[in-house]
Amino acid sequence: MDQTTRPPGSASASDNRFRRLKIAARVQAFKLSLKVFALLFSVSRKLQKEISNPATGFVFNARYQFSTRDDSVHVYMIFENGRVRSGAGRIENPDVTIFYKDKKTLAELFGKNPEESLDYLLTNEMSYTGNMAYLTRFSYLTTLLAKPAAGGNEKEAPAGTLPVRDIDAGPKRRTVFNEVLGRRVDKVRFLDDPFLGKYRLADFPRLQSLKNRRFSLKPAVCPERAWLMTRYFRDNGFETDPAGRPLDPGLRQAMALRYVMEHKKPIIWEQNLLAGSTTSKEVGVPAYPEFIATTIWPELRTIAGRALNPNELSAEDADLLNFEVFPFWMDRNVREYCRRINGNPLCQRLEERFVLYFMMKNNAISHTIPDFETMSRRGLAATLDEARERESSSGDDRARVFYRSLGLAVEGVLIYAGHLAEEAERLAAAQDGSSAASRERRQELAEIARICRKVPAAPAETVHEAVMAIWIVFTCLHLENADSALSIGRLDRLLQPCFEKEMAGCATPAEREAVVKKTIELVGNLFIRFNDHDPMIPNVGNKLFGGSSSDDTVTVGGVDRDGENAVCDMTYIILKTAEMLCFQDPNLNARYYPGVNSAEYLRRLCEVNINMGASPIIHNDRAMIASLVNQGIDLADARDWGATGCVEPTICGRHYGHTNCMLLNMVAPLEMALNDGIHPVMGEKIGPATGDVRRDFPAFDDFLAAYKTQLAFLADQSIEINNLLGQAHRYIHPTPLLSALFTGPMDKGKDLIDGGAVYNSSGVALVSITDVVDSLLVIKKLVYEEKRIGFETLMRALEDDFQSPESGLVLAQINRVPKFGSGDPGAVALAQELMNYVYDLYQPRENYRGGRYLPGYWSISYHVGFGMLSGALPSGRKKGQAFTPGLTPAPGASEQLLPALRSVAALDHRKMPNNIAFNVKLVPGPGESHQETLDHFTAYLKGYFDLGGMQWQFNVISTETMKDAMENPDDYPWLLVRISGYNAYFVKLNRNMQLELIERTQYGP
Repeated sequence: MDQTTRPPGSASASDNRFRRLKIAARVQAFKLSLKVFALLFSVSRKLQKEISNPATGFVFNARYQFSTRDDSVHVYMIFENGRVRSGAGRIENPDVTIFYKDKKTLAELFGKNPEESLDYLLTNEMSYTGNMAYLTRFSYLTTLLAKPAAGGNEKEAPAGTLPVRDIDAGPKRRTVFNEVLGRRVDKVRFLDDPFLGKYRLADFPRLQSLKNRRFSLKPAVCPERAWLMTRYFRDNGFETDPAGRPLDPGLRQAMALRYVMEHKKPIIWEQNLLAGSTTSKEVGVPAYPEFIATTIWPELRTIAGRALNPNELSAEDADLLNFEVFPFWMDRNVREYCRRINGNPLCQRLEERFVLYFMMKNNAISHTIPDFETMSRRGLAATLDEARERESSSGDDRARVFYRSLGLAVEGVLIYAGHLAEEAERLAAAQDGSSAASRERRQELAEIARICRKVPAAPAETVHEAVMAIWIVFTCLHLENADSALSIGRLDRLLQPCFEKEMAGCATPAEREAVVKKTIELVGNLFIRFNDHDPMIPNVGNKLFGGSSSDDTVTVGGVDRDGENAVCDMTYIILKTAEMLCFQDPNLNARYYPGVNSAEYLRRLCEVNINMGASPIIHNDRAMIASLVNQGIDLADARDWGATGCVEPTICGRHYGHTNCMLLNMVAPLEMALNDGIHPVMGEKIGPATGDVRRDFPAFDDFLAAYKTQLAFLADQSIEINNLLGQAHRYIHPTPLLSALFTGPMDKGKDLIDGGAVYNSSGVALVSITDVVDSLLVIKKLVYEEKRIGFETLMRALEDDFQSPESGLVLAQINRVPKFGSGDPGAVALAQELMNYVYDLYQPRENYRGGRYLPGYWSISYHVGFGMLSGALPSGRKKGQAFTPGLTPAPGASEQLLPALRSVAALDHRKMPNNIAFNVKLVPGPGESHQETLDHFTAYLKGYFDLGGMQWQFNVISTETMKDAMENPDDYPWLLVRISGYNAYFVKLNRNMQLELIERTQYGP
């Protein structure tokens, strides 16, 4: 029958039958493919090595269950002693169960690239319960049967093969303008022009060359640390020693760490003035298999060819990870140990759905600031002596073991420093001296060797010695802890005494000029070294927090422990160095105390931000200190805070706050309240039953109570899993070296993870409060106050994503409702009510170290990731669209900046002790002079701080420039943008993140 004459509905029925048959066929193909997979791995000698390897002794025994959530399909696969079998039905005690949304979803996903399997977890088309390492290993094994992806590791080019070019040259280059200040301000003692306005990067050829080289290098996965750690534990035992005796976790970790530092390759890269490297690659991606390194298992053959942020990985290094490293850690990582000892708790299963909350303890526990000040001024030899003395004199057996662990870790640092000295001496001897450059390099290497013989064992007396000590210790800390926001603290305070000593010894202006330039070069070298590593991020991670670096944070300015002005010569030198190099790391944070720090300093902060495009972050020191004191922190300690990660405050060297222990999606409980505990994207009942919005909420306060109930449920679950993961760290990953660099552990005789620090809080990030406030405002006004729409109509609009004509009318009504940031007092009041509730929710809860939970409002880039996983909202935001970052008003809330400033500043800073991220896209007006731009920026910032605003960060990049960078990424490798609290290079971001930045409201002067 012709299509035009077919009876109504018959075509649809035929199509439905065809789709059902197609789905059934693909499900059968899926089952058959598992049988073929099992057969090949059972008979192929090459594939047998993957599951039963005589060379390493590894035998892969695992039980997999594949099921649909509607119970229509159940298939299994079992690996057992080198054999593989599959079949239909359920099995007992699977190591991992992989759930597909339904039969149709299974059919659609069958045949997709296996290394993309984790991507489907994001959309909740697929979920799992059980050991994630087993899931990623299975995905890897399936890649062995797939055709290699184009551009994969098989076609890799060596690291460093990109052309080296001048990043700051070209038609789309970054422009820099500097004012000159011909007088000393703040506590500047030696700089006649604190702004250092005459200097340009071209005045520092070494820094310019190293910067350009860094941009030319492709990051390469480095297995060095992972392999050394694995080799030590394989030979000496992890759970027990070779004699079968249980091992103390702290002592076990210290001995392994000392081994790693003793065997790590000492490297001094060409042109560098600092010795040491976090990895064996010039730009490396270190692997931490006790955390999440096994998530890249599916990409071992393809990571070099992936579209976003590819990493080089040689076939040899991939084999080392695949055969030697990853198998050892499949059941010994923090996530899986936590699951095993706690019986796969609900709080952990919810975390693994990606939608509700994210727990950083799976990745790292290093969002903190060591006591670099005591280390550089006292020396680690004194710390080692004290540890040995306390070990011999303590009457507590556990304390003695701790002091022994601490001493072993410090010994490892000193051994590594000695190896660096030897390498410097070897390289110096290799210089033939036939040219001036060779003779100069020989002298530099001899000085590097001398310094490494001295520090960090002894006190640092020069800027070069202090910077070297910081870098060596920082490198060693990255051998112990994952590269995630292990921060430096107040670098200007650390270096100022040495700078003053050197300047005081100068007799002439020329000598002082030479010291200033040398200091800039050394600080610049340190900043370049901070950029010698990138975090290991699986491809799925690029969609959640793509573009993020390790977020090694430096803080400058503010006041000292006595409340006096702390802005000094080194503050301005660091600002100048950062401005010239314009790297994403260190993530520079500047403290400004109104009435104590100078107006000139505030103006200079604005100028640096304009020149860098997105840095530094600027904090109101007065508000931040008051918030910390409100947490019971001693006033002098509160004044000595530095930022970690993005914006979070940490008391330097005394505060083990793990300031990014979790990120909680505040929109998720809103969606659950709208759907009686069901999350619409997950398609499952997650939270408690709070009622049907169509009949059970007669007043707005009733619905608000339902939202708070769902929020409290998720908060309870996130706190529970954070504490369980923290306890898992006590066994899997104690931190004796980090403990040696803190005030508290030595006196208490216990590791930081056991509560050894003076302050022991945990930092929470509440993501997307703005979207919640705006949605609640719409419900309050349109549903309850004006009764223009009912919940039935609103829910239909959300379900069809505002696409139908009827929903378009609803959206028009929504757009009339004032949003947070518009200046509406009701919006501010509602935001404050939610903040008060969150504060009261978290503050009474105790973490596993006996400290408080500190709420804050920032999102890294999870406002994009969580937005991808959420439906349409009553605020008018559409399905999958990014949420609003931090505590920033949504786009379109106000065409003017002042209402937004007043709204954010009006909120009680005491209720956000983990800080906020207030992002503003503010660009100069057309034809505006540099002076006029600075006048406007400074006036805005001063006014915001005078109103009590806590924190502000600019994006001084126009929408047009970002759009051009999307089209022409090769022209903008330098383009730095502010996401929520971290910097990123725009061209390395995923498209959703780029669009979110473009869609932010652009304000002018």
